[in-house]
This record gives sequence, C-alpha cells and structure tokens, in this order.
Amino acid sequence: MKHLKPIWLSTVVLTIVITIGPAVQAAEISIAMAKSRWSVDAVIEFSLFKMRNSGTDAKAALPDEVMCILETGEQTYTVIARRIEKRDDGQAAQGGDAARYGFDPPAGARGGVRMRIPEVGVPAILFEIGAAQPETISQDHYPTLDSLFTLYQPYLGNIGAYQPMYFLVGADPEESKFQISFNYRFFNPESDLVTGHPWIRGFHFGYTQTSFWDLNSSSAPFEDTSYKPELFWLSKNLRSSDSPVKGIFFQTGFQHESNGLGGVDSRSTNFLYVQPFFIAYSSKSHYGFQIAPRIWTYVFNDDDTNQDLYRYRGYFDVELKLGKMDGVVLDSAFRWAEEGFSVQLDLTYPLHRFLFNTLDVYLHAQYVNALAESLIDYQDRSHAFRLGFSVVR
Repeated sequence: MKHLKPIWLSTVVLTIVITIGPAVQAAEISIAMAKSRWSVDAVIEFSLFKMRNSGTDAKAALPDEVMCILETGEQTYTVIARRIEKRDDGQAAQGGDAARYGFDPPAGARGGVRMRIPEVGVPAILFEIGAAQPETISQDHYPTLDSLFTLYQPYLGNIGAYQPMYFLVGADPEESKFQISFNYRFFNPESDLVTGHPWIRGFHFGYTQTSFWDLNSSSAPFEDTSYKPELFWLSKNLRSSDSPVKGIFFQTGFQHESNGLGGVDSRSTNFLYVQPFFIAYSSKSHYGFQIAPRIWTYVFNDDDTNQDLYRYRGYFDVELKLGKMDGVVLDSAFRWAEEGFSVQLDLTYPLHRFLFNTLDVYLHAQYVNALAESLIDYQDRSHAFRLGFSVVR
C-alpha cells in the first residue's frame, strides 16, 4: 500500500463524513487520526469526539479503553486502546467529550490496515503500519535505550508471545513456579517467497522453560527445570465465511523436553504432536471460548531414566479457555494417562482494572492436581495452589 498523503486522507475523511453523515450524527461520535502512517515501533494514536447533543447518552463519558479490530490482508488482530489523556479543546470546550487513545501495533501487522471499533460505532478508518525508519530520528536525540537498540534489530517483529509467562508463589513456598515462553516466525511475510507460497509463513521456532523453585530453603534452590524447544507449523485461519466460529487453526510440530541434568537425575523425551484450535468470540460481549485438543507420540524417549513416562503423561490432553477479553479468564487443561487423571486450572485478571490503569500485569491463581508436572518426579502426583503474576495468559 502506497503512503497515504495527508491531503488525500483529509479528502477521504471528508467524503466519509458527507456520505454517512446520518449514521455518524445518530451516534454523535467521530474519530480522527494524527497521521496516516505509523512505524511498527510507535504507539498508534487516535482521538474520539462525542458531541453534546447525543440524546439520552449526553452525560455518558467516553470509555477509558476500547476494543479495536485491525484487518490487514488475511490477518485480523484485536487490540485494546487505552485513553492517554482527556482533552479540553474545541469540541470538549463546547460541551462535548474528547479523548485520545493509543495502542502498540500487533506483532506481525504490516501494510495497509482497516480499523473498526464496534462498541463505539464510528466509521472504519484506514492507515498504514510500516517498518521502523531510523533515518527520521534526529541523529542526536534517542530518548530511550530501546530507540537505539531497535535500530539494529529489524527482526523484532517476528518474535511473539507463545505459552503463558508467569511467576507464582506456592501456598507451600517449596512448590513455587515460573515460566517463560516465546516463538519466532522464520520467514518475512512480505517477502516474494512467502507472497508466492503463503503456507511458508506458518513455520516457527518455539521455546518454553518451566522452573520449579523451592523458596522455603535458605539457598532457594531450583528443584527442577524443563527446557522445551520446538519447531512447529501453524496454519492461517481455516474458518469458512459462514461459520459461527471466529477461528479454526491447526498446529503440528516436534518438541524436545529435558531437565538439563546428567546421571540418574537426567530426564529427556521428544514429542511429535498435532493440535487444532477452535475459537468462538462475541464482539458485542467481548467473551470468548477456546477448545484445543492435543495428541502426541513419543520419539527417542530416554529409556534409561524415564522409560515409563507415557504411563504418567499419556498421549492426549485438552485445553479449555473461557473469559472476557479484558477481564477474568479461566484456562483449564485436562490430561489422561494410564496411571490417572491430571488437571491444571489458571485464573487471571488484569490488575490495571483496579490499580489506577498503571500496572500491565495479570493477577494469576493456579491450582494443580497432576502426575508428571515436573520431569524429575514424573511418577509423583503434585497437589499445589499458587498465586502470583503473569504477563501472558
């Protein structure tokens, strides 16, 4: 998509206002953007204006945050735009309400974007997300370390969140736990190769590390850590246009898991797995539901130290996730094996909802009743309740 010139954008906005004026007047809310092109490392900003003569809702203020749906090519992203500041100019001074909002560009979003805000009902607006342009930055003014660091990191947009990331303290501090995870997309989605063969964009590298931390001992040792690198392929959205399901995806891959120890404490295995995702979501209520069954087989399992791991881990599990987009989410994972049933429940809630809109982490509670939660004691059943924080849920 070519760069949208400010004059051209103004003409489009004016045409939209004239064409659908009655609809806009019915809601008495309008939208404006400061510019038509944003770099991937910038906060995207827009303003909403609510006029004084809006009927029964005249006293209702603009919300502190709104859900924005971004459509670019075959991809659709959902983001939360939060109010940056309340303005007191022009329209606000005449009895209306005006507020400026901002959000970070989603990882992987590039090119022309069509943005909708269903809950507000303003017309869709067009803009462009492009690569960072270091030449536009003053050569003697770099306000943050990141502004210098990203000059040399053109591939940062390929890195994304993967599994949940959290730090949890157990009701028994000996059973504390934390996890980090990320994935990396190998191929540039704008390259000629991916344009000609879109399925190639699905190849990723993933890494998850889960550590069990004994915070009760004086030296606070790590009881066990599972290192889980993997290679996987993730499909595009496979839903048909008339399907009530918002997302149908398919993932398959090869994962290695080991605890990095030697001798009798060594644990190691490998999995080949397939996992479909079925996602239902209501843009009106903002509630969603996901079901993701997963089937795997063991490949080159370490038969010297964990030859019977399959009896405790099994070959199948299912993840069920239910909750509100910017509210409470319950994530449940169930697993069946020869030696018994395992369950893990994770309940999260965004702390910015009641901490002055400043802290961007989730309050996280976890309950586990599972076999083989850790590799070192895979034959034992874990019973644990943990409480802490997460940054990805």
